[in-house]
Amino acid sequence: MNKADARTANLLGALSLMMTDAMGKELGDLTDICESDWAALIVIEQNPGITVDRLARIVRLSQPGAVRMINRLVEEGRVERQQGADRRARPLVLTAEGQRMVRAMLLGREKVLAEPLDALEPEERRTLTRLIEKMLQSLATDEATADTACRLCDDSACPQESCPLTPGCKSAA
Repeated sequence: MNKADARTANLLGALSLMMTDAMGKELGDLTDICESDWAALIVIEQNPGITVDRLARIVRLSQPGAVRMINRLVEEGRVERQQGADRRARPLVLTAEGQRMVRAMLLGREKVLAEPLDALEPEERRTLTRLIEKMLQSLATDEATADTACRLCDDSACPQESCPLTPGCKSAA
């Protein structure tokens, strides 16, 4: 890596950490739950009926850890287990409380992510979008990578057909 690219990589790393820290603070201020719980609620909202096994892979928890997390979210009234065809794989859905929490988290996330974009002109934003899409596509090696990367996404802002992590995506930009 040449010196200019090393600096760009450093800048990207610093921006990534600042955004991660800001989002963690915002979501921590909005909720009484941890990062894996944030991700679980958002993923369940995006995928009603998801199983604990698939959820565990997306939020990067062991299967027993995901079961404990879901048990806690059920006890707190944020998630509900529904009856499924297979008693071992019960579909998960959000309760009204879980839906309210997801809406609040996505609004908080949007607030944090919008702040640095306000420093850019419209054409700079369009260029940044194209560059980020290209970078994400280079990293999206499989469906599991895409699911994990999108675990805190607002899928109404980036539907699957325009998500750069979806194979064969037609860019929205």
